[in-house]
Amino acid sequence: MPRHLLFDADGTLYDFKASEEYALSRLFASLDIPYTSDFIDIYHHENDICWHMFERGEMTIDELKSARFRMFFERMNLPYDAINAGEDYTVFLGKAGFMLPGATEFIKTITKDYDASIITNGIAYTQHKRFQMTDTEKYFRHVFISEELGYQKPDKRFFDIVLSRLALSPSDCLVIGDGAKSDIEGALNAGIESIFINFYGKTCPEADHSVTSYEDLEKLIRKLC
Repeated sequence: MPRHLLFDADGTLYDFKASEEYALSRLFASLDIPYTSDFIDIYHHENDICWHMFERGEMTIDELKSARFRMFFERMNLPYDAINAGEDYTVFLGKAGFMLPGATEFIKTITKDYDASIITNGIAYTQHKRFQMTDTEKYFRHVFISEELGYQKPDKRFFDIVLSRLALSPSDCLVIGDGAKSDIEGALNAGIESIFINFYGKTCPEADHSVTSYEDLEKLIRKLC
């Protein structure tokens, strides 16, 4: 029976969309780039390519930080330095701590009865800053960030390190996240039971369970644990 909850961060508890909007709008303003849907959509396209490459182990997190902006600037024929843009964006993102609606209340409640840790592929600097800004890091036993572990979800080695540091077996844990590949595939690779967070109308048949609200998530956790 699971006794330790492993929560993904962005899209599961933390509102990365709001954080990204804050950081991108400030970066674009500093570079005098129009903050329009066309520009944002193209950035998202290049950013998604980089994150998929990262999850497949084809790009390091350090390479990703600048590569997404290099690809975006090349696509838009903009004469800016991608390394500087990546560094500035990281700083802006670290100032953008937002929770999903209901997430703070949920995590306060559930961690009264269960041990929990964060498992995230995010950039270490920005994640720690955002956790501190929301004053939520105190609810978690550990925060596991791929950049600090040397492996990223869904790589089994990421989860092996997590289990080793927690001194737990796969059956002791429950992975909870909104990423079909990073979270659910990662849980499958590690032999850990999973709950898919379906807040956005997605489906993930590979997950052991699926929920559409924090209310349902709390009920399911209490049933499983």
